[in-house]
Amino acid sequence: LAGLVVGLDYENPYLNPYKEFQRWKTHPAIKSHLEGGTCIQYGARVLNEGGYHSLPKLTFPGGMLLGCSAGFLNAVKIKGSHCAIQSGTVAAESVYN
Repeated sequence: LAGLVVGLDYENPYLNPYKEFQRWKTHPAIKSHLEGGTCIQYGARVLNEGGYHSLPKLTFPGGMLLGCSAGFLNAVKIKGSHCAIQSGTVAAESVYN
């Protein structure tokens, strides 16, 4: 698994994350780990990293915001799936009870 994160507030507006990722993969220290491998999947996503104080109101009549759409992301460790799964579990439990 390999990835690259570029902040939307990066100072160079002409930076191309795709090209930077391709360039990174050809670096001698990285290339040796990737040689002979097969790409089985690729993707891109936006990581919202506003933190606790930027979370929106999570519930509204008939629904709730969960996971990444709610802004649950540990930006330091780039762990979003864990928070998304946990928020889904808690939401399901609250609806069931």
